[in-house]
Amino acid sequence: MTNASENAPKAQAAAVAAVARPMKMQQPAPRPVPLQPANGAPPPPAQSFLAGPIEVPSVGSRRLFSGLAIATFVLFVLLPVAIAGYYFAYVAADRYAVEVKFAIRSPGGLPTPDLLGMVTGATTAGSTQADSYMVVDFIKSRQFLDALSKRLDLKATYATDRADFLMRMPADATREQQVKYLRRMLSAYYDSTSQIITVEAQAFSPEDAQAMTEAVIAATSELINMVSERARQDTVRLAEAELARAEAALKAQRAAIALFRETEQQIDPTSTVAAQENVLAQLQGQLSRTLTEMSSLREFLAEDAPSVRVLRSQIDSIERQIIAERAQLGAGGATANGTASPGLSLNSALAQYEELIVDLEFRQRTYLSALASLELARVEADRQQRYVAAFVLPSFPEEAIYPQVKSSLALIAVVAFLIWGVTTMFIQIVREHLS
Repeated sequence: MTNASENAPKAQAAAVAAVARPMKMQQPAPRPVPLQPANGAPPPPAQSFLAGPIEVPSVGSRRLFSGLAIATFVLFVLLPVAIAGYYFAYVAADRYAVEVKFAIRSPGGLPTPDLLGMVTGATTAGSTQADSYMVVDFIKSRQFLDALSKRLDLKATYATDRADFLMRMPADATREQQVKYLRRMLSAYYDSTSQIITVEAQAFSPEDAQAMTEAVIAATSELINMVSERARQDTVRLAEAELARAEAALKAQRAAIALFRETEQQIDPTSTVAAQENVLAQLQGQLSRTLTEMSSLREFLAEDAPSVRVLRSQIDSIERQIIAERAQLGAGGATANGTASPGLSLNSALAQYEELIVDLEFRQRTYLSALASLELARVEADRQQRYVAAFVLPSFPEEAIYPQVKSSLALIAVVAFLIWGVTTMFIQIVREHLS
């Protein structure tokens, strides 16, 4: 009994210690004593860092931000995607597309590319690259609309009840508005490497889409033919002008020669001079023979003998004839009776005639050269002609490929999510600055 009574207080003390020990272990660790600043300033508060107090958002602020984020997500993401889905599902009209591919070619063939063309894959001088870019710009211009309107009724094609309200062309659209609308329904792309032009036309019926591409090919061919013919005319026009000038100069020179022959009454002064020299040679020979005969008779007859007087008279006549003939060759112009001739001397006429003949030969060579240049210009112009070589022709579409619902919805969702993310980030930055 004594041992039991003595052990009872010890057991109670052990139980109390066992209970108190775990409670002591559950006590929080002592807070670290803040360091005392070196300058003797009072220590910072117990629940703050040296950099400043921690701002803990309140429950109401967190709820407001969460509600604002959800509202902006609905406004900027869910609502646009839902509207787009409703439009594509119940409002959007089917659009048929027809694609054509063609190239601008020349009968002369492709030029040999230089080093730059080998590196870049594009040809340089003499290529049809400029014509291809011209066609692409032409399809986007007002002139193309005018050419297209001659072949198709654009309002009947695009201002139709088959189109939805977003893609329908207004019935009272002006020409400028029609040009902007066609840029949405017609796409033209030029690949400078392959030199191929790709045109895609959209319409609300397969017949209209096929007709649009056929009209594009026809209008483009008409443009290329017009530009090519204009370039051909410009190339040939210069050669024709040069030929006309050479022909006029040749005609004027021939007229000058005709006037000379009419004035001088000589077809060819060269032959006249030759005949005149022949006459002088004959007279000189006759004079020489007569003088020889006169010398022989004077050895046997007196000076007043009839035979001697006859020979002396013949000698005088021959000498006067020689003087007259020589005067016609020189600057005298005296006739056989000593009278002056009103025309030019043979030497002067021959000099003037030779000058006219030299000019005539030069004019003839110039004319022949201009004629050859004209033929060469025509051949070169024909070689540089341009034409449209279409190798993917318009075909009748069996299925509408526009609008592309999946890709369009995915694009709208991505763009809307990006806008929502930027907007949310902006709101968070503003909220932090205001707090």
